[in-house]
Amino acid sequence: MDRRQFLEAIAGFSTLVPGLALLPATEQQAFAAAVHQRAGARAALGTLSSAQDETLSCIAEILLPESDTVGARGVGVNRFIDLLLTESMLASDRDRFLSGLEEIDARSRSLYGVPLTSARREDQESLLRALDAKLPTRPPSPQEAEALEREPVTAEHGYAQLKQLVVFAYFTSEPVARGLINAPIIPGRYDGCVSA
Repeated sequence: MDRRQFLEAIAGFSTLVPGLALLPATEQQAFAAAVHQRAGARAALGTLSSAQDETLSCIAEILLPESDTVGARGVGVNRFIDLLLTESMLASDRDRFLSGLEEIDARSRSLYGVPLTSARREDQESLLRALDAKLPTRPPSPQEAEALEREPVTAEHGYAQLKQLVVFAYFTSEPVARGLINAPIIPGRYDGCVSA
């Protein structure tokens, strides 16, 4: 992921946190860094139940597994999202997120007879691939987004929001921003037209 792709991801995420879209990208990154720091220091979850936390962590780790690089669990994606849900998101957005998480779990129960975290790994991956295939190819217009807010939450909608948060949380974590993106998120000092 290069800096441009990262900034595009931030722009998509910023609609979920009131006021964040109004900030420049560098301030959005600073916001994310502060959330990561506070999330890592918290002893307990604020919004997610332990079952919801496990479902979220399971999905995050399938999306961004540990390999020769750190995975989603390793950077605390679940804690970051829990803190956002607790402190930064509107109650209606938080409720829709939690409903979406429940709908994903309900889909797993419907297909495999067990919650997502108890399903076989290949079944978990199959379900997420099916949900991923239903992701919109472009962001919704303001009118489409407003219409979606009035519709019941589906597993597809829940997955779309969850994936956006997971990607944002992962790529704004310090180990990933420094080690994988290979470019500073916040540019360093610039001295234009300096005489020698």
